[in-house]
Amino acid sequence: MLVDVSKILKNDSDQDIAKQLGISATEIELIKNKQLYPSQTLTKKIIQLAKQPITVTQPALEKNFQFGQTIKIRRVIISIIFIIFVSLLFTGFGYQPFWVFLLVVLISLFVTLPSCFNDYWLINEKNIKAVKFNNLGIIKLAQLLHLTPMPQRVIPYSEIDHINIFYHKRIRTSPFDINPDVFQLTCTLKNNQELTINVNAKLEEELIDLVAELNYQNVAIYDQQKVILALSKKQNLFQKFNPSFL
Repeated sequence: MLVDVSKILKNDSDQDIAKQLGISATEIELIKNKQLYPSQTLTKKIIQLAKQPITVTQPALEKNFQFGQTIKIRRVIISIIFIIFVSLLFTGFGYQPFWVFLLVVLISLFVTLPSCFNDYWLINEKNIKAVKFNNLGIIKLAQLLHLTPMPQRVIPYSEIDHINIFYHKRIRTSPFDINPDVFQLTCTLKNNQELTINVNAKLEEELIDLVAELNYQNVAIYDQQKVILALSKKQNLFQKFNPSFL
């Protein structure tokens, strides 16, 4: 459960609270406005300062959080079979010389297959595992085929400084443009390195639970656009950020 400490701070001076908690007045204002969900350590300090009978408990996770689609060899094989079938279709199922078919297959593999798979995160109670593919298509293809090691990094929560939630509204020039907006999480490590991952529609429903878990793991979440507040009110994010599109 996400602990809401914004109400506890409503009637107090930002400067006074900031001094007692050892943080800036700006951070206090962000917490009050539900634009910053503090870490467990800071949350406990706020509760103790306000002398509120609130207990911070670890969220009960039914499963791990997954951002993006993990790479499974079965899915890679199915994609290759589909590419071969389409190549056969374009070459007339043997009507063209074999070298033409082989060329179409190779081009399709180098161009199509890498674009079907993207970076992904796996988030559990201990850490975040981030998989980031190479930007070069040929290297990414080798990674998908397990010809080179899968580039993954395990990030303990102790290495994370904070995470930002970003919702980027796409500029649409046509009423028929139904492509989704860009919804991302950016993880900033204590060494200032940043990792970014896209949030799909399915994970929108689980984002509040994820924020609760990250807060419990002592990770602060910045939400300048109040995405979490909108989701808690069951608002549709596309409608909220694209009112003129409706």
